[in-house]
Amino acid sequence: MTFAKFRHTLFTVHMWVGLILGVLLAVLGLSGSLLVYDQQIADFLSPPPMAATAGMPLPLSMLSDIARRAAAENGIEGGQMQILPPEKPRGAVVVRFGGISPMGAGAGATREGGRRENDGERRREGAAAGGRGLQIFLDPVSGEVLGTRKAVLPPFLTFAHQLHGNFLMSRETGRPIVGWLGVAMCVLGLTGLVLWWPRRGQWKYAFKVRSTATGLRFHRELHAATGIWIFFVFMAVSFSGVVIAWPQTMGMNPPGFNPRVMPTVEVQNGKRLGATEAVIAAQTAVPDLVARTITYPARPDQPVSVNYLSHGAINASVLLDPYTGKVLMVRDNAERFLAWMRPVHDGGNLGPLWRFLVFLSGLVPLLFVVTGIIMWAKKRKRRIPMTTMTDELALADDEDEE
Repeated sequence: MTFAKFRHTLFTVHMWVGLILGVLLAVLGLSGSLLVYDQQIADFLSPPPMAATAGMPLPLSMLSDIARRAAAENGIEGGQMQILPPEKPRGAVVVRFGGISPMGAGAGATREGGRRENDGERRREGAAAGGRGLQIFLDPVSGEVLGTRKAVLPPFLTFAHQLHGNFLMSRETGRPIVGWLGVAMCVLGLTGLVLWWPRRGQWKYAFKVRSTATGLRFHRELHAATGIWIFFVFMAVSFSGVVIAWPQTMGMNPPGFNPRVMPTVEVQNGKRLGATEAVIAAQTAVPDLVARTITYPARPDQPVSVNYLSHGAINASVLLDPYTGKVLMVRDNAERFLAWMRPVHDGGNLGPLWRFLVFLSGLVPLLFVVTGIIMWAKKRKRRIPMTTMTDELALADDEDEE
């Protein structure tokens, strides 16, 4: 097969994959861009309560007890409890009940550090909390309850999480679909690179849209120039999405490791470890640990999880016996290259520039779809075979506009 025929075959694949899956890919990209700044958008639309009392903060154990009493007053007893210490000055301590997360109530743990359980665990946890979730804001110094919310994010952002993560389906059904759409994006990116590759003497035009370009040629150059400028970010985000969809298959986790499976411990009659003691116990295993979340599962035979950032970017956790404080396991995959796919994909913890580039990469599928459909429609109008490559068409600009 000659290179010309090979390139022509790639064009056919590129065109039909884009036309068939384009709308789904655009929806996936737009929802991803929205989620890059989900917390910032949520805080802008509904600013969280801020602490006003100056002084030494109360122990987390005491604050968690206050939160439990406040949750009971709101009709929620038992179930998962997750404590989020403040990350900013005057920030409130946030305590979540009932498995509440950006995906909704009872949908599992948040990306800030909890663990997603299987469907049976989620159902039991939701039942224990009365099928509801609650988020309580506490002043870290006075212990005053500053406010409560029934959702982590506004409804449209929760919808975006469910759409982007599982396409509004169950995890088991929706996540593979999202993964295959990520594969399609990788295919479009790689075939697009080959199709973009300019001929000799055309390199000076390959990275821009010429001011004289109109009609079909304008859309082709806009399509190609946008693609090459965002190519590396687009491919990184697309590939990382595939890895996240199939972490075990792609080797994101070590062999035999499943972050959704929690070890069990022997249930004892004594009181479970307090949050302050849990952090201290975790620091014996990871001395420089700064806790981001402390999670108490609904089941009494599962460990307390103290989450932290490893290498400033990778979610890691220390699992503790909730009765003795013994360190059961340290889950830190930061040494594995594929473990970095999560911050690469969502733009978090890798700096504002990368976050913004990830945001842009989610917008470009819509542009690709629009320009691709316009090129397809213009060819159809002129009765040009669909498999005719756009850059091979010798159409005058004024003729193309007719």
